[in-house]
Parts: sequence; C-alpha cells; structure tokens
Amino acid sequence: MKELEAISGGALGGWMARFKSDGRSSHPAPPPGTKCDNCETELVGHYCHACGQEASDHHKSILHVTWEAIEGMFHFDGRLWRTLPWLFARPGTLSREYLDGKRARHVPPFRLFLVSLLLFILSAEVVIHRAMHDAQHKGDHAAQGQHGDAKAAPHGPAKTDEHGKPVPPSINGSVRAIPGEVTNDIQQQMKEGGLLSDGVDANGKRTFIDVGEVEPTERAKLEWFNTQLNKVVATPGYFVAVVFGWGHRLAVFLLPILALSLGACYFYRRKFYMYDHLIVSMNYLSFIFLLWAVVMILPAPARDIGVLVALLWAPVNLFMTLRGVYGSNVFGALLKTTIVWFSAQLAFVFLLAGLLWLGLSQI
Repeated sequence: MKELEAISGGALGGWMARFKSDGRSSHPAPPPGTKCDNCETELVGHYCHACGQEASDHHKSILHVTWEAIEGMFHFDGRLWRTLPWLFARPGTLSREYLDGKRARHVPPFRLFLVSLLLFILSAEVVIHRAMHDAQHKGDHAAQGQHGDAKAAPHGPAKTDEHGKPVPPSINGSVRAIPGEVTNDIQQQMKEGGLLSDGVDANGKRTFIDVGEVEPTERAKLEWFNTQLNKVVATPGYFVAVVFGWGHRLAVFLLPILALSLGACYFYRRKFYMYDHLIVSMNYLSFIFLLWAVVMILPAPARDIGVLVALLWAPVNLFMTLRGVYGSNVFGALLKTTIVWFSAQLAFVFLLAGLLWLGLSQI
C-alpha cells in the first residue's frame, strides 16, 4: 500500500509540476526549428504565435485528460492557488494589481465571480434540500405517532370548526405546516405580531395572516397572500425550485449596486472609472459567495462559529479592499466601509423580498 501511495503521489506531483504558479507550462521549450503540428509555423516557445496551439505531446493519461476537462470548464490553472489566498487575506492588493495591468497571474474577476456564484447556489440548494428532508422526516414520525393514537382511540370525535368542516393540523403539531423547520419561539412571536394564525377560513384553508377588519382593497391583498402561502405549504419543493430559478438572476444585480455605491463614495477620485468599481465589486462578491458557500456546508456543531466568523470577516475584508485599492486612510476607509456595507445590506433585503414575491406570484 505504501509503495502504491508513493507511486501515485509521485505521478500526481510530477503531473501537477507541469504548471508554474502563473499557469505557464514548466516543460522545456521545443528545440529550434520545430514546427507547429496544426499550421506548420516554426515555433518560438511553448505556443504557436500563429494559431495558439500548445507544442506538447497529446498522448495523455486519464488523470491528465480529467484535469484538462475541469480546467477547460472553469479555466483554472496555477493562478487559482495564487488568487484564492489573496482574495481572502489581501483583497485590496488583488484588485489593485489587476487594475495596474498585472493580470496574467490571477483568475479574471468576472470568471471568478460567476464560478463563486455557482458554488454558492449549489451549497444553498444542498442545505435547503437537506433541511426540507429533515423536516419531512420529522413530520412523517409525527404523523405515524398521530396514526398510532388514532388506532388506540378509533371512536374519538374529529375536530371541526364552527362550519362543521375538519380543522387542519395545528402549525405546532407538524413541522411540515410551513416549508422548513420553524421553532416554537419564532412561531409564537409571529402569532403575537399577527403574522401567523392557526385559524381557517370558510373554505377550510389555513389563514397565515389574520385579515381582521381591513379595507376591501387590503383584504383582497391579504387573501391573495394567504392563498399563495397555502400553495407553498402544499408544494414546498416547487416553491424552492421557483425561488432558485430567480435567485441566481437577482444575485447578479448585487454587482452594479455595489459598484454604484463605490462610485458614489469615491466620486471625487477622477482616476477611477465605473469599470474599476466593477472589478473591485466582482472580487468582493466572489469572496462573499465563497465564504458563505463554505459556511453553509459546515457540520452543524461548527456552523454557528462559521456564521459568526463570516459576519465579522465580511466588513473587515471590505475595509481591507478600500484601503488597498483606493488608498483611503483608516478613518476614511471605516466611514466608506460603513456606507457601502449598509447600502449593500439594504439592497440585499430588497432583492430577497423581491425574490420571495416572485416565488409566491409564480407558484
């Protein structure tokens, strides 16, 4: 076994060594006079200056072909291992170097932004589906318990409302009453605020929001909201699919919002254009998406600590970005970090509200 590990480790190490940290091949250049296999132009270096094809042996191992498929999809090479540490620890220097023209050594910001967003969406989808599965599993156990009680007392009267219609199970009686698992404390607070109710209407549907004595126009809106929430309860999986269908589209709107916030804070810096603010925004949002993607997939005991670290690290990373890119002093960077941070949080709340509204309207 040790011999096998040594052989495989040596092979993998030699294969990975073919790339330098800036993505260039570490193989020796072809001898003078070698012609390109594709266009027969005489080669000067590893790549043909006429057609761009690499001068290398194309008889490759399965491991090599697999890596090239991944690298071709995400176009990640040695630059990834240089970019990620800087993204988390030296964000200002990372963006500053790209704006100064030192771009070959790092992953392009827009590609990094798209891949980070993809990883964030995949992590969120895994977490939500796992939570829904756990809630359904608990709901099945609760239903089995209620079924056992019904067998023990088969002649017990069924609960009905004043109209003689059967009353649906109480929200506290089943975690499947609303998608996901909601604690009793949160449920109680929502009930006290009039946002959640165990009552039913004349049609036997649960009234999540107590309509009460309101104007006819407001009553129609609340009844629509109750109707849509009942649909969410009936088909939570479809609601999640609709929300995720719009989620990645609305997340892209964070990019221009953050760039406009930076442009408003540094409007007096004439040497910075909106393009520069967009580059800074791409790198910062890439950091945010990757950070929360990691936090969401942490095991339960470490997730609370991860959330706390992410909440503290995110504004610190923004502060370091403003200091490194724009050269702000400590007080100026703190002030602008506060402005940009709260404007981004406000935009996120509005986008989240819009996302939920889209989900409710299309379910």
